[in-house]
Amino acid sequence: MISSLNTLIGFGVLVSNIVFVIVTVAFIVSVAWRKKVYLFIHSYILKIVFWSALVASVGSLIYSNIIGFPPCELCWWQRVLLFPQVLIAGIALVKKDKSIIQYILPMSALGAIIALYQSFIHWGFVSASILNCTAIGGECAKIYVNEFGYITIPFMSLSIFVYLIVLKLVFYKAKRIHG
Repeated sequence: MISSLNTLIGFGVLVSNIVFVIVTVAFIVSVAWRKKVYLFIHSYILKIVFWSALVASVGSLIYSNIIGFPPCELCWWQRVLLFPQVLIAGIALVKKDKSIIQYILPMSALGAIIALYQSFIHWGFVSASILNCTAIGGECAKIYVNEFGYITIPFMSLSIFVYLIVLKLVFYKAKRIHG
Protein backbone atom coordinates (compact mmCIF):
# COMPACT_ATOMS: atom_id res chain seq x y z
CA MET A 1 0.00 0.00 0.00
CA ILE A 2 2.78 2.46 0.91
CA SER A 3 4.56 1.77 -2.36
CA SER A 4 1.36 2.41 -4.34
CA LEU A 5 0.70 5.64 -2.43
CA ASN A 6 4.28 6.82 -3.00
CA THR A 7 3.97 6.07 -6.71
CA LEU A 8 0.61 7.84 -6.94
CA ILE A 9 1.83 10.93 -5.08
CA GLY A 10 5.15 10.85 -6.95
CA PHE A 11 3.27 10.72 -10.25
CA GLY A 12 1.14 13.69 -9.14
CA VAL A 13 4.30 15.66 -8.32
CA LEU A 14 5.86 14.66 -11.65
CA VAL A 15 2.77 15.80 -13.56
CA SER A 16 2.66 19.06 -11.58
CA ASN A 17 6.35 19.66 -12.37
CA ILE A 18 5.72 19.09 -16.08
CA VAL A 19 2.66 21.37 -16.09
CA PHE A 20 4.63 24.02 -14.17
CA VAL A 21 7.45 23.96 -16.73
CA ILE A 22 5.04 24.08 -19.70
CA VAL A 23 3.04 26.97 -18.22
CA THR A 24 6.25 28.82 -17.31
CA VAL A 25 7.65 28.46 -20.83
CA ALA A 26 4.32 29.50 -22.40
CA PHE A 27 4.16 32.43 -19.97
CA ILE A 28 7.61 33.61 -21.00
CA VAL A 29 7.17 33.05 -24.75
CA SER A 30 3.57 34.08 -25.44
CA VAL A 31 2.16 37.52 -24.64
CA ALA A 32 -1.41 36.24 -25.15
CA TRP A 33 -0.81 33.34 -22.76
CA ARG A 34 0.80 35.70 -20.23
CA LYS A 35 -2.31 37.91 -20.22
CA LYS A 36 -4.53 34.86 -19.63
CA VAL A 37 -2.32 33.68 -16.78
CA TYR A 38 -2.31 37.15 -15.19
CA LEU A 39 -6.09 37.33 -15.34
CA PHE A 40 -6.52 33.81 -13.97
CA ILE A 41 -4.06 34.33 -11.11
CA HIS A 42 -5.51 37.74 -10.28
CA SER A 43 -9.00 36.24 -10.09
CA TYR A 44 -8.24 32.99 -8.25
CA ILE A 45 -5.07 33.57 -6.19
CA LEU A 46 -6.71 32.98 -2.81
CA LYS A 47 -8.38 29.74 -3.90
CA ILE A 48 -5.20 28.47 -5.52
CA VAL A 49 -3.02 29.27 -2.49
CA PHE A 50 -5.56 27.83 -0.06
CA TRP A 51 -6.08 24.54 -1.94
CA SER A 52 -2.39 24.12 -2.77
CA ALA A 53 -1.29 24.63 0.83
CA LEU A 54 -4.14 22.45 2.13
CA VAL A 55 -3.34 19.51 -0.18
CA ALA A 56 0.37 19.73 0.70
CA SER A 57 -0.41 19.93 4.42
CA VAL A 58 -2.78 16.96 4.29
CA GLY A 59 -0.18 14.98 2.32
CA SER A 60 2.42 15.78 4.96
CA LEU A 61 0.08 14.65 7.73
CA ILE A 62 -0.81 11.44 5.89
CA TYR A 63 2.87 10.55 5.61
CA SER A 64 3.55 11.19 9.29
CA ASN A 65 0.30 10.33 11.08
CA ILE A 66 -1.16 7.54 8.93
CA ILE A 67 1.82 5.91 7.22
CA GLY A 68 4.11 6.57 10.16
CA PHE A 69 7.10 8.33 8.60
CA PRO A 70 8.45 10.47 11.47
CA PRO A 71 9.10 14.09 10.43
CA CYS A 72 12.64 15.25 11.11
CA GLU A 73 13.64 18.70 12.33
CA LEU A 74 13.92 20.10 8.82
CA CYS A 75 10.48 18.71 7.97
CA TRP A 76 9.03 20.35 11.07
CA TRP A 77 10.41 23.73 10.03
CA GLN A 78 8.87 23.30 6.60
CA ARG A 79 5.55 22.47 8.26
CA VAL A 80 5.83 25.53 10.51
CA LEU A 81 6.08 27.62 7.33
CA LEU A 82 3.38 25.79 5.34
CA PHE A 83 0.56 24.94 7.77
CA PRO A 84 -0.25 28.56 8.76
CA GLN A 85 -0.66 29.43 5.07
CA VAL A 86 -3.74 27.18 4.96
CA LEU A 87 -5.34 29.07 7.83
CA ILE A 88 -4.28 32.52 6.62
CA ALA A 89 -5.38 31.85 3.03
CA GLY A 90 -8.64 30.30 4.27
CA ILE A 91 -9.50 33.39 6.31
CA ALA A 92 -8.47 35.65 3.43
CA LEU A 93 -10.64 33.60 1.06
CA VAL A 94 -13.68 34.11 3.27
CA LYS A 95 -12.93 37.82 3.66
CA LYS A 96 -11.85 38.19 0.00
CA ASP A 97 -8.66 39.90 1.21
CA LYS A 98 -5.85 39.47 -1.32
CA SER A 99 -3.48 41.64 0.71
CA ILE A 100 -2.41 38.59 2.73
CA ILE A 101 -0.22 37.48 -0.16
CA GLN A 102 2.49 39.89 0.96
CA TYR A 103 2.49 38.31 4.42
CA ILE A 104 2.78 34.70 3.35
CA LEU A 105 5.32 35.12 0.55
CA PRO A 106 8.27 35.18 3.01
CA MET A 107 6.97 31.99 4.62
CA SER A 108 7.11 30.21 1.27
CA ALA A 109 10.59 31.59 0.54
CA LEU A 110 12.00 30.34 3.85
CA GLY A 111 10.26 26.99 3.41
CA ALA A 112 11.77 26.64 -0.07
CA ILE A 113 15.27 27.33 1.24
CA ILE A 114 14.92 24.63 3.92
CA ALA A 115 13.36 22.16 1.46
CA LEU A 116 16.12 22.84 -1.08
CA TYR A 117 18.79 22.24 1.57
CA GLN A 118 17.16 18.96 2.60
CA SER A 119 16.75 17.94 -1.05
CA PHE A 120 20.48 18.58 -1.58
CA ILE A 121 21.15 16.24 1.36
CA HIS A 122 18.96 13.54 -0.21
CA TRP A 123 20.57 13.96 -3.62
CA GLY A 124 24.07 13.73 -2.09
CA PHE A 125 25.20 17.30 -2.81
CA VAL A 126 25.68 18.17 0.87
CA SER A 127 28.05 16.04 2.93
CA ALA A 128 28.20 18.00 6.21
CA SER A 129 25.28 19.41 8.14
CA ILE A 130 25.25 23.12 8.93
CA LEU A 131 22.31 22.71 11.30
CA ASN A 132 21.84 21.26 14.77
CA CYS A 133 19.59 18.67 13.14
CA THR A 134 21.51 15.50 12.46
CA ALA A 135 20.73 15.95 8.80
CA ILE A 136 23.67 13.98 7.47
CA GLY A 137 23.24 10.37 8.46
CA GLY A 138 20.38 11.15 10.84
CA GLU A 139 16.61 11.35 10.61
CA CYS A 140 16.68 14.28 8.15
CA ALA A 141 18.74 12.21 5.73
CA LYS A 142 16.37 9.23 5.69
CA ILE A 143 14.72 8.78 2.33
CA TYR A 144 11.23 7.34 2.75
CA VAL A 145 10.11 8.19 -0.78
CA ASN A 146 12.20 8.22 -3.96
CA GLU A 147 10.05 8.16 -7.07
CA PHE A 148 11.42 8.62 -10.58
CA GLY A 149 14.91 9.04 -9.14
CA TYR A 150 14.38 12.54 -7.75
CA ILE A 151 10.99 12.95 -6.07
CA THR A 152 11.52 12.71 -2.32
CA ILE A 153 9.43 14.18 0.48
CA PRO A 154 11.67 17.29 0.70
CA PHE A 155 11.41 17.70 -3.09
CA MET A 156 7.61 17.54 -2.79
CA SER A 157 7.87 20.30 -0.21
CA LEU A 158 10.24 22.28 -2.41
CA SER A 159 7.82 21.94 -5.32
CA ILE A 160 4.85 23.34 -3.40
CA PHE A 161 6.89 26.20 -1.95
CA VAL A 162 8.24 27.13 -5.40
CA TYR A 163 4.72 26.97 -6.87
CA LEU A 164 3.43 29.23 -4.10
CA ILE A 165 6.29 31.70 -4.55
CA VAL A 166 5.78 31.90 -8.32
CA LEU A 167 1.99 32.25 -7.93
CA LYS A 168 2.46 35.08 -5.47
CA LEU A 169 5.00 36.88 -7.65
CA VAL A 170 2.78 36.52 -10.73
CA PHE A 171 -0.10 37.86 -8.61
CA TYR A 172 1.92 41.01 -7.79
CA LYS A 173 2.51 41.61 -11.48
CA ALA A 174 -1.14 40.85 -12.32
CA LYS A 175 -2.25 43.22 -9.57
CA ARG A 176 -0.31 46.04 -11.24
CA ILE A 177 -1.97 45.25 -14.57
CA HIS A 178 -5.52 44.61 -13.33
CA GLY A 179 -5.59 46.90 -10.35
